Order: sequence, then structure tokens, then C-alpha cells
Amino acid sequence: MAALQIAIDAPVCTKKEFLRRTGMSSSSFDRQKDLGNIPIVPKDASKGLILVNMVKYNQKLAEQEV
Repeated sequence: MAALQIAIDAPVCTKKEFLRRTGMSSSSFDRQKDLGNIPIVPKDASKGLILVNMVKYNQKLAEQEV
């Protein structure tokens, strides 16, 4: 079995940047986040910036069967 290697430029990114990179709508993002499909970095304040854990997100995608 061949090894899979994924390179990411940053371990986290903002929701806005994630939407730009993926082309996903904000409502789709919120739905996928609520379903647990997009890993979010825990935040201290309720109005704090939403940060997507890109390491976990890419690991999750790599583990899916195509």
C-alpha cells in the first residue's frame, strides 16, 4: 500500500478562509460543523473567531474510502 502524504500551509484557518478555499456556502459549513464533519478549535468566548483545525480535517478526508 502506498503512503499518502498531505501538505498543508497552516494548521488552522478561519471560517472565512475555509469557505474561500472550499467554495462551500456559510450555511453548508454550519450544517457540516454541527454534524461534526468539520473540526473546530475550541474557543473561549461565544463571539470568538471560528477556527477550523485543518490537520484533523485533512486526516478525516484522507481516511475516507473513495
